[in-house]
Amino acid sequence: MSLDSHLDKGGASHRSPNARLNSRHSHSAKEINMLVLGRKSVGKTALTVRYLTKRFIGDYNSDIEMLYSHATSIDGKHLTLHIIDTQGQRSLDDVSPSQVLWADCVIIVFAVNDKTSFDLARSMVEHVHHIRAENQMPIGLVANKSDMIDRKQVSDTEVSRLCAEFNLFFFETAASEARASVGDVFVTLAQQVRIIFKKKEKLTRFMANPAVAAKLQIQQSFRSLAERTWRSRTSTL
Repeated sequence: MSLDSHLDKGGASHRSPNARLNSRHSHSAKEINMLVLGRKSVGKTALTVRYLTKRFIGDYNSDIEMLYSHATSIDGKHLTLHIIDTQGQRSLDDVSPSQVLWADCVIIVFAVNDKTSFDLARSMVEHVHHIRAENQMPIGLVANKSDMIDRKQVSDTEVSRLCAEFNLFFFETAASEARASVGDVFVTLAQQVRIIFKKKEKLTRFMANPAVAAKLQIQQSFRSLAERTWRSRTSTL
């Protein structure tokens, strides 16, 4: 069975990412934009396809960047996950700032048997934080190919330090074996995004309250008066 057939059965569609990036302004609380990054050959595409189809599939081209739209239910809420599976990155130059700004969360994948992929993942975490300095978002760090424990090149200490420094959500997966752990990556990050959405919605409703708006305006007036008084006094000294 082809990948297209598996995606159809899993309730997912796919197309070029450009159309979705250009429609950012139509983004709603029932839609979550997810960006998947990682060095080539870390299993990034296998991880994404495993989540969408519940199967490990080998008949796909991981060199093609793809946008998947997947209808699902999380915590009883019907959501559409828009997932950009990027081409494997060789350096930070391959990370698109516009895609990082588009995303509500980012999944950064490395392979436990490839130290270079972890080093790049670390740089990607720092890069994403820099791009989203004014509007941080959940970032998931995924140690894929965790079944290759005998070939492990990345220490638990290195991973723990990185996660602690940037408050990352950490996952261990093996796309070829553990379906449940793969699902946890996407579900957990979607839940975290929903928490952020709810906080923003609550703040918006709070600020829209006329009484709150009037109180804030009065407070601002008092602050302005105090600043003018202070400047007036200091100018006479």
